[in-house]
Amino acid sequence: MPALHAVAAAVAGCVSGESFEVRDITCLAGACQPGSIFAALPGTRADGHDFIPEALSRGAQAILSERPAPPDFPAAWIQVADARRALGQVAALLHGHPSHHIHVIGVTGTNGKTTTTYLLYEIFRAAYGHAALLGTIEQRMDDDRRPSRLTTPEAPEVQAFLRRAWDSGCRHAAIEVSSIGLDRWRVADMRFAAAIFTNLTQDHLDYHGTMERYFDAKLRLFDGRNGEVPGIAVLNTDDARTPDIITAINGRARIVTYAVHDPGAEVRLARLDVHTRGMALSLHTPRGMLDLATHLVGTPHAYNILAATATALALDVPTDAILAGVANTVVPGRFEVVEGSDDHLLVAVDYAHTPDALANVTATARELARLRRGRVITVFGCGGDRDRTKRPLMAEAAAQGSDLTILTSDNPRREAPERILDDAEVGLRAVGKPYHRILDRRQAIAFAIQTAQPGDVVVIAGKGHETYQILNHLTIHFDDREEARQALRRLRSDKGTPME
Repeated sequence: MPALHAVAAAVAGCVSGESFEVRDITCLAGACQPGSIFAALPGTRADGHDFIPEALSRGAQAILSERPAPPDFPAAWIQVADARRALGQVAALLHGHPSHHIHVIGVTGTNGKTTTTYLLYEIFRAAYGHAALLGTIEQRMDDDRRPSRLTTPEAPEVQAFLRRAWDSGCRHAAIEVSSIGLDRWRVADMRFAAAIFTNLTQDHLDYHGTMERYFDAKLRLFDGRNGEVPGIAVLNTDDARTPDIITAINGRARIVTYAVHDPGAEVRLARLDVHTRGMALSLHTPRGMLDLATHLVGTPHAYNILAATATALALDVPTDAILAGVANTVVPGRFEVVEGSDDHLLVAVDYAHTPDALANVTATARELARLRRGRVITVFGCGGDRDRTKRPLMAEAAAQGSDLTILTSDNPRREAPERILDDAEVGLRAVGKPYHRILDRRQAIAFAIQTAQPGDVVVIAGKGHETYQILNHLTIHFDDREEARQALRRLRSDKGTPME
């Protein structure tokens, strides 16, 4: 364990107080123990400095802060220019810089991060037997699976995860890297063997303010501000912001491109056949034509498969492992077909919660509805305490891609649910297609399934894998998949038809 003064020197900090052997660093006062450094981070809703007394009471022996030490402070103090960045740097140092010892692949972009990391995880498992996965749904190392609280956790948790992966024998880890995680230095000083850019569309403007600041946060993964440029940059050339990323890299990383439409991409789509339970794809690659089969459904997932395949090829993963990994990938809540769906009625749950994601998921549903000669019915809502400007845009996207749209609640959080629906309804009225407004999400799901006719595809969008709903300060159990299964059972019972 390094001494306090060595830790302070590593982050160019000004240290006061007695040195000690540093055991860990945390920004959670309740997690402190003897040997801990407590990082007092500035915040919009709470200030870490307010929790210093609790941290000390639990054994913290030093405080890391952007402020100078108060007079006669009873513990050591490290003053730094940027507390969040220093937190990430110290966490990496204390865990032995695990990203220097395993191949870490970071995936950033508005949509597709989760599925791309799952694809990479399965590809690496097929190739090497062990792999690690960190992201929106879970933290996973082979059979060790733990639910996630954040897409990209705070730096000490990220580094501890990678250290566990390293110690367990994993040599490849796929992690989601969110714009907020980059902005808050949660992956500071990490070495990425490869970094993937999926796409950029409107999201998180409640945090970033503008699309330019949102993109700039994503850019940190590629331009060296995070610590190093990645070894390989895997870029979607169908996205308009990719040239800006290439310019920022400025020749310092190997660039690999992929696309559905761009004929000049290194890895590109040649053929796509979609059916109810999956897809068959052919890809042009540097190794020749690859024919793949997958449980994933829809063109957005074709992009994710292209991204994962391009990355695996660049990392010299064997072709048979790529084919097996893609075939084995199943992602909770990503166009997940609900048990009880059949040839008469298909119900799918999806995490789509941006305008672009809703446009994509309804387009996927439309492909399947054409095969079934049915309609598309979409249930969706908008999150509270988040970007209000995207609500009517989400509604427009849902309505334009659907024959019938049902507007309902998502996670209202501390906002009035009716006001959230009012904001979104503007977009529904602008499109002018049939819709219903049903505040209660359970009732909305049941209504959609009861209303459906043979051949229809019902999409329940917004929550995907989530098993909760946030109402004011209360978090209750709520799972779209469970609600859909129950509604399907009631429908079959009313009609005297058994569930398949």
